[in-house]
Amino acid sequence: MSEALPRRTSHAGRIVFDTFRSAYDPMLNSWLVFRAQILHDVLTVPADVAAADVDERERARTGRFGVWRILATNNRELGRGSGLFPTPAEAVATVEVLQREALSLTASVVRGATPMTHGWVLRRDGEAVMTSSRWYESASEAAAAARAARTVLATATIATGVNIGTQSGRRLRRAIAPVNQIV
Repeated sequence: MSEALPRRTSHAGRIVFDTFRSAYDPMLNSWLVFRAQILHDVLTVPADVAAADVDERERARTGRFGVWRILATNNRELGRGSGLFPTPAEAVATVEVLQREALSLTASVVRGATPMTHGWVLRRDGEAVMTSSRWYESASEAAAAARAARTVLATATIATGVNIGTQSGRRLRRAIAPVNQIV
């Protein structure tokens, strides 16, 4: 008999946080459209998040409407949180809880509006907490991607900074602020 292969070491992905300048940010709109298709939901900015969009100067400094994404070691996006948060601190707190419970999240595959489009959703107690970030051609491919994202979520490094969008909607690496400085 041959010897067992050594266990492969895997590198953890990372969880990053992005903010948008306003409810009218084009990148936010794209995210909301995709989320609505995945969750078969209404395309809206949640009321508690919209209420945070009041102080124009503060929003211009820090950004608002935060989301989180999970990235592989090659920076490929594996999935994104399904919620929209009024502050980065709330997004971080949610991610920390989900990371501890990652392996108990249930995965389901969803069918898109056109043929050969499948996505996935991870749920905690029936509530969507994470979605795919793109469409897959087959249901089995989407299911495998959901399992992989759930596994990476459990060990991913949580970023300590927030990517703040520019007025044009672009994300710049130099526009990063520490999470604890953004309220």
